[in-house]
Amino acid sequence: MPSGYRILPLVYDRWQRTYGADYSTLILPRLLATIDRHKIPTRSFLDIACGTGSLGLMMAKRGWLFWGIDGSPLMVEEAQRKFRAARRRGTILRQDMRSIRLPVRVGLATSMFDSINHVLTPRDLRRVFCSAAGALEEGGYFIFDVNNSRCYKKLWKHAQAVHHRDFTLILESRYDPGRRRGYSFATLFLREGGRYRHCKEIVQERLFSREELRAALRWAGFVVLECEDFNFTDVPGVGAVKTWWVARKR
Repeated sequence: MPSGYRILPLVYDRWQRTYGADYSTLILPRLLATIDRHKIPTRSFLDIACGTGSLGLMMAKRGWLFWGIDGSPLMVEEAQRKFRAARRRGTILRQDMRSIRLPVRVGLATSMFDSINHVLTPRDLRRVFCSAAGALEEGGYFIFDVNNSRCYKKLWKHAQAVHHRDFTLILESRYDPGRRRGYSFATLFLREGGRYRHCKEIVQERLFSREELRAALRWAGFVVLECEDFNFTDVPGVGAVKTWWVARKR
């Protein structure tokens, strides 16, 4: 995947905490409510593009058997460290979400924090959904969120700077409606001893329409159960900038 996350994992959790609560904490009640609403009986789940493993750890503490995959080696290392520190069991692997390989099948797969938007072509979107289906038991559930058009038009047009005692992170975002691509240019100044390390990377995302997502899910063998716009933030005037999808493997 083009968004390699080579520098953001160095500060990811600390950066998230500057907003008051990380995304995993904010999304957990919605996930648990969805599991309860559909009476999902499983206790094993896979988090696709699991990042630093925050959501997986919270689910593991609730008794779930956790599998996580991520394409960034630094994300995987941080997730593994986090599980060791918490003395919780979980398997976190470095894998491309277009070709997931697990030794067992799980009853639930998730992919949160607009990870699906990191897929940049319809072909790769189908590959990701087929890969998720292959990791699921028959009748298993797939729950994910995406950034919708409101998100890119409202939020991906600003520059922001996050100041922490150990780093300064500058994010300059823009959205190209013609290509339906979002670009976030990240510049990090990371304190290392008495000096600062300077590094940069570009995170790319793509807007997929509801029709494209529905078609790709059907192509991969899923039945869509829910598709709902929602808002995860209390920033005034933003509105429902994400879409919540629930699908079930045939």
